[in-house]
Amino acid sequence: MKKGRRVTAILALMVLLIPVSFAQEKVDVGMVNRIWEEGVNRSQIMETLSYLTDVIGPRIQGTPAMKKASEWAKNRFTEWGLMNSAIEPCGEFGLGWANEYISVHMIEPSYAPILAYAKPWTLGTQGKVKGQPVLAVVRTKPDLEKWAGKLKGAIVLTDPPRQVHPSFKPYASRYTDEDLKGIAETPIPLQPKDGGGREKPEIKWEELVEFYKNEEVALLIDSSDGSRSDFGTVHVDAYEGNGKNHVIPGQSPRIVITAEAYARICRILDLKVPVTLEAEVRNTIYDQDKMGYNVVAEIAGSDKKGELVMLGGHLDSWTGGTGAVDNASGCAVAMEAVRILQALGVKPKRTIRAALWTGEEEGFYGSRGYVFTHFGDTDKETLKNPDWEAYEKNWRNPLGDSKRLIVKPEYYKISGYFNYDNGSGRIRGIYIQENFQVRPIFEEWMKPLRDLGVTTIALQPTEGTDHLPFDYIGIPGFQFIQDPLDYFPTVHHTNQD
Repeated sequence: MKKGRRVTAILALMVLLIPVSFAQEKVDVGMVNRIWEEGVNRSQIMETLSYLTDVIGPRIQGTPAMKKASEWAKNRFTEWGLMNSAIEPCGEFGLGWANEYISVHMIEPSYAPILAYAKPWTLGTQGKVKGQPVLAVVRTKPDLEKWAGKLKGAIVLTDPPRQVHPSFKPYASRYTDEDLKGIAETPIPLQPKDGGGREKPEIKWEELVEFYKNEEVALLIDSSDGSRSDFGTVHVDAYEGNGKNHVIPGQSPRIVITAEAYARICRILDLKVPVTLEAEVRNTIYDQDKMGYNVVAEIAGSDKKGELVMLGGHLDSWTGGTGAVDNASGCAVAMEAVRILQALGVKPKRTIRAALWTGEEEGFYGSRGYVFTHFGDTDKETLKNPDWEAYEKNWRNPLGDSKRLIVKPEYYKISGYFNYDNGSGRIRGIYIQENFQVRPIFEEWMKPLRDLGVTTIALQPTEGTDHLPFDYIGIPGFQFIQDPLDYFPTVHHTNQD
């Protein structure tokens, strides 16, 4: 596993050997060999990853953990000799939140400990809560009417029970040659994406939060959702109705438990046997500093030092696990890449800037703020309320016909941004976001890496992470193709990360 991490960092670093311009240039194979030797024999990537995850743990902007992670990363950059290492504000984020303690048990009809996690930005309980749970699934207007006035002080089970299914496929996988061929040959859609998938609920999340608040519910319990829960994992991210980065005063505490523990409680209730649960949740809201902060550092360029190439990952995480794969791994790869270059005394043509973003999970707060501050923006209303959902539906014209891009001086200095946030699998290629002109450059880059499985260039865009704000305003933004491993079956946004 350690060797795999080292190889992944080295492969990511090879990108920085490419002068990101629209002309084909040869890769320095001698430098490739030097990078390989440094990365394999003197890697610090696992030390970096372990400190961010094992020591610091989960990281939400505005919390002591995130501040500690940012300061530690900045200091590491400085120790390695990088220039302009800084913790840079990127705009208002909102309130910080951390879970300090959680304990959930079934007391009757038989004792059982319950694996549970607090939902980010919800409140804690007022001491211990003990009582009989009520299954009250509220999704429609009639549901609101049915349960109005009946839930005061109750422990409420909010979801229908899920049936857990066995898997007849391996939990983890690597891309086959056929898989990669399919990715490379996937055509670019002629029409904008329609979003698809999720149906709009009959009642808004805000209405539901207000309903539970008015009912003075003691505790809300969700079942871990999605196929990830079939593996005994718990899917943990923010409750949609809390506005993500702020707390609605007086709202009910909310937790999520394993799908099977939840289903067991429901089965007992179906048998008309009373169930008694006991829970205590302590959460802390941090309101002293509502700004978001990125960590940045540079290796100065030589003859083209006024030009810029960037790489990075997001430092923030959800709180079910330690945020190892999503995305301390990306930060560790970016940090190791610049460490290797600095250790080798490399003098790149262009300045290389590493960035560790905040607030990716809540909507690209860090990368978006950085892009709009340094490179370009649209009108002020768009900055206040960027319609990222609309962007993902209409990536072919994200600014829209009525929006004017206001370019800043640094816009013309940056050649591209490389992002690492597709799990912890080995790099197999790159998504070039419909940028046909860079294809020959990446084809040349991949030649010395083909025996390591780096073979694939995908024209179609990929979504969901920090290259999007760059792409949004026309800066080449790239995301790596990585072996999936067990990222989405078991790890992504769960307690297994």
